[in-house]
Amino acid sequence: MAIPSPELLFRAALVFIGLVWVKRVVWVVSLRRLNPPLDPREAPVNAPKVSVVIPARNEEKNIARCLAHFFRQQYPDFEIVVVDDRSTDRTSRLLENFQKLSPVPFKIVRIEKLPQGWTGKNYAMFTGSKAAAGRWLLFTDADTTHGPRSIGTAVATALEGGIDFLTLAPQTECRSFWENTVQPLAVSSLALWFDPRKTNDDRNPSVLANGQFILIKKEVYEKLGGNESVKNEVVEDVEFAKIARAAGARVRFLNGTKLYATRMYSSLAEIKTGWTRIFTYLFNKSVPALLHKIFLFVFFSLLPFAALADKNVFFLALAVSLFIIVVRFIGNKMTKTNPWYAFLHPLGSLVMIWILLACVGRVLFRRPSVWRGQSYP
Repeated sequence: MAIPSPELLFRAALVFIGLVWVKRVVWVVSLRRLNPPLDPREAPVNAPKVSVVIPARNEEKNIARCLAHFFRQQYPDFEIVVVDDRSTDRTSRLLENFQKLSPVPFKIVRIEKLPQGWTGKNYAMFTGSKAAAGRWLLFTDADTTHGPRSIGTAVATALEGGIDFLTLAPQTECRSFWENTVQPLAVSSLALWFDPRKTNDDRNPSVLANGQFILIKKEVYEKLGGNESVKNEVVEDVEFAKIARAAGARVRFLNGTKLYATRMYSSLAEIKTGWTRIFTYLFNKSVPALLHKIFLFVFFSLLPFAALADKNVFFLALAVSLFIIVVRFIGNKMTKTNPWYAFLHPLGSLVMIWILLACVGRVLFRRPSVWRGQSYP
C-alpha cells in the first residue's frame, strides 16, 4: 500500500480545515435562527418589582455611565442597589451624588471588610440581595450600559418562558487595538465551545452563565442559598447556574446584544488576566481540555496562514486563509465590531494560545487568580 506524500497530506489537511470553517458558517446561521437577539419590548402587564444589584469596587470610570443608563429605564417598578465593595477611589462619592439625582429608589450598601472564605464579588452580590426588596433580582456589572427596555424585555421573556434564571450575552464594545484583535475571537470561541443550544437543554449537565446580566427570582435565589453557596468560586456565575439547574430551576442563556453592552477589558494585560481566569475555571482546571483548545487554534487558525510559506500548496493555503478572513469579517460585522480586524486573525489566535497556555501554567503551578487587586487561590 502506497504511503501518501507529505504534500498530499498537507493538501488534505487544508481542505479539511476549509470544510470545518464552512461548517462553522452553517453553525452560526443556525444559531442566529434558533437563538436570535431578543428585540426590545415593553414591560409585561402587572410587572413585578425588580431589584437591580450592582457590585462596585473602584468603579469610578464606569459607574456614572452605568447608572445614567438605568435612570432611563422604561420599567414601572424597580429599584437600584449598589454595593460599594471597599472602594478606595471616588466611587463612594459618585454614588452619593447619584443617589440624590436618582428618579427611582436608590440604595447604597457599603462593605468595609471581606469575610474569610468569600470572594469579593460573591459577598457583594449576597450583601446586595439582602437589601433588595424586589421579587426578582437583576445582577449586573458596573461596566455595562443598558438600553431603556433591558429590564422589561428580560422580565417579559422570563415570565413567558417560565424561566427562573435568565442570563444574557451582551454586545461587546471594543475600542483599542487589542480589544478589536482579541475580544471578538474570544467571545465567538466561547459560543462555539459552549453551544447555547446545548447549554439551554435542561437534560444537559453543561451550563453557561454571564455574571454581567443574571435575572433570577428572589425566592429561587434564596432557596439555592444565594451566592453563599458559591462563596469561594472565582467564576461564580457558571457555578451558581450549575447549582440552579441541578436543583430543577429553568436556566436559560439567551442573546441580549440588543439590550445591553459591556466593555470587558481595555488593555492587553486586562484581556490576558480576565480570559485566563474565565477559561481556567470554565474548563474545570483540566489541562487536557485546555491543551485541546490550543490544538484547535494551532491547526484550524494558524496552519493555513503558515502554509503560505510553502510554494507547493500556496494557492490552496491562500484560498483557505482568505475564506477564514471573510468569515471573520462577516462575523465581526454581525457582532458590530470592527470587521477589518479580521485580517489580524492569526495575531488574535496567537494571543488566544498565549492565554490558554497561561491557563495551563496556572493549573500546573497552582498560581492564584488575581482580579480587582485581589488574589484568590
